[in-house]
Amino acid sequence: MTNTVLEKEIATLPHAAISEVVDFIRLIKLKFPEDNAVSEKKSLFGVWKNEPFYMSPDFDDPLEDFSEYM
Repeated sequence: MTNTVLEKEIATLPHAAISEVVDFIRLIKLKFPEDNAVSEKKSLFGVWKNEPFYMSPDFDDPLEDFSEYM
């Protein structure tokens, strides 16, 4: 079925029925999501590769704030 056939059929409907058609189309879109939405999600693995960063030499040392708990 082509878009022109749908357009002709919708043009013959009363206004109240057109709003129901729009609601039905939205329901169908929720039922059958586009494949593009799934493929847009990309892996973040390696995204910071070759990016310079600095880690303090005392990064792994215990924090003074937790000394009373240790």
